[in-house]
Amino acid sequence: MTGKQWYYAQLRWAVMVEGKEGLREWKEAVHIFLSEDEQTAFQQALEIGRLGEDIHTEGRREVETRLAEVVRLDCLGSDQPSSRSGSAPARPRNASPSSTSSNRRSICRNRPSKAA
Repeated sequence: MTGKQWYYAQLRWAVMVEGKEGLREWKEAVHIFLSEDEQTAFQQALEIGRLGEDIHTEGRREVETRLAEVVRLDCLGSDQPSSRSGSAPARPRNASPSSTSSNRRSICRNRPSKAA
């Protein structure tokens, strides 16, 4: 049986301010959604991340929120997961720009569904 499976995606955005401040903070969120397979789930996670991007002005400075990476992508199986979704800001960590500019994905293995 090949049906949709639940996926858990942890996403990270960089919030950057024009000028000297630079990277203001990291924002992270977890999204749980149904997808056909791992490749499609990764594309869906990227789309969710891109929908979270934003540019706005604070005074005279532009503030841009940009998807930095898919931190984690896990297959949860075909059983409906418990509700757990949310986001929280995180302070900048010492990280090189290259470590935050790429999108990564973790290994997602199909889990057998439980027999009814």
